[in-house]
Amino acid sequence: MNRTRLATLATAFTAGISLAFMGTGGASAAPVTSAPLAPAVYGADAGGAVIVVLADQHTGLALKAQGTARTSATRSDQRSIVSAIKAGGGTDIRQLVSVNAVAAHLSAAEVERLRADPAVAKILPDATITVDPASSVPKAKPAKLNPALCPADPAKPFTEPEALSDVRASSDDPKAGAEGNDIATGQGVIVANEGINDLAGNPNFIRKDGTPVVLDAPDPTADDSDGEFYGDASSIAGQGTVVYDYSKELPYSGLPSGCTFTIKGVAPDASLVDSSVIDTPPSGTGGAVTQSESEVVAGIDNAVVTEHADIISESYGFTPQPGRYAVFYAANDAAIAAGVTVVVSSGDSGDSGTVSSPATDPLAIAVGATNTLRLSAQATGYTRWTNDDITPLSSGGTAPNNRVVDLVAPGYGGEAACNPNGSDCPENTQTEAFGGTSQSCPLVAGAAADVIQAYADSHAGAKPTPALVKEILTSTATDVGAPADQQGSGLLNVAAAVRAAQQEPGTTVSTHGKGAPADAADLLVTSPTQLDVTAPAGTSTQAVTLFNTSRKDTEVSADYRSLGRTTQIGRTVTEPVSAPDPSLPVPAEGATAAAPVTFDVPKGLDRLNADLRIPDPANSTILSFTLIDPKGSLTQISYDYGTPPTRAGRLGTVSDIQHVEVTAPVAGRWTARVLWANGRAHLQEPPNVPGTYTGDVSFRVTGQHYVTAPAVHQVRIKAHSSATVPLRVSMPAAPGDHPESVQFVAGNGARTSVPVARRTLIPSRGGAFDTTITSSVGRQVGQISTYGLDVPAGKQSLNVAFTTPDASADNPMTFWLIGPDGTVVQKVAAAPVTDASGRTTAAANLVATAPAAGRWEIDVELNLTTSGKEFTQLVHGVAGYDQPAAATAG
Repeated sequence: MNRTRLATLATAFTAGISLAFMGTGGASAAPVTSAPLAPAVYGADAGGAVIVVLADQHTGLALKAQGTARTSATRSDQRSIVSAIKAGGGTDIRQLVSVNAVAAHLSAAEVERLRADPAVAKILPDATITVDPASSVPKAKPAKLNPALCPADPAKPFTEPEALSDVRASSDDPKAGAEGNDIATGQGVIVANEGINDLAGNPNFIRKDGTPVVLDAPDPTADDSDGEFYGDASSIAGQGTVVYDYSKELPYSGLPSGCTFTIKGVAPDASLVDSSVIDTPPSGTGGAVTQSESEVVAGIDNAVVTEHADIISESYGFTPQPGRYAVFYAANDAAIAAGVTVVVSSGDSGDSGTVSSPATDPLAIAVGATNTLRLSAQATGYTRWTNDDITPLSSGGTAPNNRVVDLVAPGYGGEAACNPNGSDCPENTQTEAFGGTSQSCPLVAGAAADVIQAYADSHAGAKPTPALVKEILTSTATDVGAPADQQGSGLLNVAAAVRAAQQEPGTTVSTHGKGAPADAADLLVTSPTQLDVTAPAGTSTQAVTLFNTSRKDTEVSADYRSLGRTTQIGRTVTEPVSAPDPSLPVPAEGATAAAPVTFDVPKGLDRLNADLRIPDPANSTILSFTLIDPKGSLTQISYDYGTPPTRAGRLGTVSDIQHVEVTAPVAGRWTARVLWANGRAHLQEPPNVPGTYTGDVSFRVTGQHYVTAPAVHQVRIKAHSSATVPLRVSMPAAPGDHPESVQFVAGNGARTSVPVARRTLIPSRGGAFDTTITSSVGRQVGQISTYGLDVPAGKQSLNVAFTTPDASADNPMTFWLIGPDGTVVQKVAAAPVTDASGRTTAAANLVATAPAAGRWEIDVELNLTTSGKEFTQLVHGVAGYDQPAAATAG
């Protein structure tokens, strides 16, 4: 979507991503050459920007409560290391606290010398994180469209984003009933986010009494931050004190003057602090905002030790790379251990196997994104719209460490305060279109502030642990009917979350809040928040603990829910693509690229999947499509972040495939409109200029039903009490990931959904396995599928062979083999292979000689582009042992 500094974050492909620090000794001034050398991984042995991680991590000193003592201890440990680095000519030294480490620019010789120091546990490259990818949009003429929807009275503006009513934080509708902000508004809670100091003076972050939302800003009048950070701050603590006009703020929408709105956050009474320790690039730099990993960790140190934050919001991350970014991961864990709730966006790379890191951290709160389409409908002529489907950009699927997102929040169609002086803010407006999981993350961070306040107000000032905050937010989320690996537990529900917080053990509250019905506190809180099961085919025994917040006993039952097989609906339609007359104005939603496609959806369908493929070998075409239901409602908009090749020779990232999903689609005749557009709905910017592709595109629709099975029969839970519920999780025969959920229902009407990430191991004797590649949005990384294999002792070699039917150069795939200790043993790209009949496929072979006994990981990665020759692609793998070195893919 818009300025999603997104999570280019990454999932480390292994479950053991967090650092295992060993030893307790301090740094030694002289190297001890007899000691084992610390590993210098991923090229750190060549020198350059590295992070030197020390052995003693001082985990016994809480980062927040004992921040001064921990800082003193780490500085003491680092003293001799810093001296040695300076003596060896090292530069750019940065000392860290949450992870006891020193970042610096070193020579290869100095890296080698430090490896021999017994105080050094590990030396890692200081990786670069892109926290705000730059983007540009070509110019085109605006189109005047049907106004569709505006406030009846300009003096009573709409509240943006629509997300606030969608997650039940607040509402413009007087009939909406009690909402979350009637109970808690984040008062007394501090939320840390990057880039906050530089927007402290923006009028929408000044309270009505004149006090600032931003604490400790060096210049309280500053108003020149980056667009991404304005969006984060707006989502968390926008004040709604400035009245904007859609006609000015969305100049390409055609909406009339007097169509007014304000911008408010989920936790308007929370305070914001800056977690960054570097300056935001000035306006007009034209480049992406980037930071080194050590800078991000230093920001975490600042947020926790200096600013005493209660919450850290991280709308960014790393593209998945095996074993990478362990320092960042460990820093977040140190903050969480200190009592700080960490909320992370899942990424903006599509719904299949793309979750970034550190969103994969089991201790953090990982957030995906849903649609709110009112604004897009207003601006493009629709009078109806459908919310709460997973937005196509939202990173989902099962991560390599067998985690799925925790919950979802709106991440499409929002508005945020901005300033033309800021970098990446529109030059013609005071606001910006804002979305992606970079919107979803701060919305959940603001909700966490509401939960902390509601709990403290009802528990004599005590604050909940990060684990409890996570349990409350996920357990009270609303199931939106999406698969468990896309929605986690469901859509954020602030009203339910704050009431659950009030009713946790030890409460002093006997009412349910202003205007709340008598049963408003009939809720279930679950622990753990998701089940991650990696096991052979068969049955795995698990358990979930349920807390009944009600004042009455209740009976609870549950079913397992997973998606069944996919069936095509109607025929595949192939249409020629053409460009319109260039003299005509381009509509705000994009120019028509092909004839509309209609299709009939049967009654009772649980899941609708729509796919568009574009076989463009030049990878130069950016198209999207919209789905309109039989009632005329704008229901889905596909997303192509891709960029075409440049004249300078830079490769493009166009995916050549578009994919959307709809929950419980309305039966009847649907319409798909194929457009020259990227699907981002940036109405401060001109619509996309039509491209020049003149080939065909193909469109296909498939459907699925949910399959359910009994999980729990009538477990009685007493009022304000907990019960542990045993579960028998069925592990399917096919190796790979099979997400499902446990749908708990109480007799008093309470409901909660617990996602279950099921990963069936490849049999230890070896065997065949398949993965289906489904989609890409051309951002960060394509789909990643992970397999586990327990290798027995005594094998001469581990051999894994792959074949895939598409050998196109614009359909690249990479295969990874990772050892039990998390080491990348081999990384191989698929290569074309021609058989005796002349048929060309792609193949790859992975080999580990004398493999260590233990659990190995095999990863199949689609790179950013696809050929567009097929809607989905089957990759076939075979794992075996002790095969000849010349063995080929089978």
